[in-house]
Amino acid sequence: MTRAVIVTGVLAGLVLLLGDAIGFFAFIPPVGLLLLIPSLFLYLLAVWGVAAILPIRRVWLARGAALMIVIGLASLAVLPLRLAAIAEFERCAGVPDIVPPARIALAGDVRIEESYALTSRVCDDLCLAVLDMDGVTSVTVADPQGTTTFRLAAREDADPAAVAQPRNPGGFVAWGGSGEDSGQVEAQWQARLAGPERLVRSASVTRADYTLRPSADEILRGRTEIARRTSVIVRVPIIPPFLLPSHVSNDAAYGNGPLTLATTERRAGPYTEGEHPYAVLGQWLALRNYDQSLASSP
Repeated sequence: MTRAVIVTGVLAGLVLLLGDAIGFFAFIPPVGLLLLIPSLFLYLLAVWGVAAILPIRRVWLARGAALMIVIGLASLAVLPLRLAAIAEFERCAGVPDIVPPARIALAGDVRIEESYALTSRVCDDLCLAVLDMDGVTSVTVADPQGTTTFRLAAREDADPAAVAQPRNPGGFVAWGGSGEDSGQVEAQWQARLAGPERLVRSASVTRADYTLRPSADEILRGRTEIARRTSVIVRVPIIPPFLLPSHVSNDAAYGNGPLTLATTERRAGPYTEGEHPYAVLGQWLALRNYDQSLASSP
């Protein structure tokens, strides 16, 4: 057994060093199995150590008992994490949807909150489409690191130093439910922002009349939820536990070193592979119909 521990230890070190390459070809079964070698090494090492101190003379019997002890202790160690993840899943999955009876007409100051840090807080297609709604005076794009507020201003009132360029205004076509040609929508915005209006950055607005949370599929009026779609994805650690190299696993919540716990995925609520992150908002909001705008333009 000593040889097995040494061999798997060496292989486990290689797996950790070459984890990126192995992870790239993990869809090939023989290669994917290599990712289990670190766990195999740790289990063999623990069994070898426990068997050595057990007062059992027969080697095979001692190792069998040690295996049961090691698996049991490892499972008990992970059990609280597993139960907590299952409880979190059940709590989130039990939250009912809130379906607005009609499309929501936003007004006043609107805040778009993202749960992750943005590379740059710019006014994208969602921000621009919301700004274009009658009654909306500003849109604040927020992430955990800060906020940036945008407004549409008349050309003569806009500070040249505060003028901003929107990102992907034609992207509205993919989720807004109107506008057949993204190029036409983008051209319309380019003409508009080069003509009578400008998109400008302004002093940040701290209070919002409405808040949109695309990553959570919810809309708030003040602090009251008026639209929500419950869609839950929770990673649950498996038992008996296995460890995977961190750089080939997305389960960062269960490890911050070279190894992380292997998990299974539990889902609840509607989920469409490849769904646009703004698709649900496009169904709920009373957005401008750019088809009609284009058709009525001279």
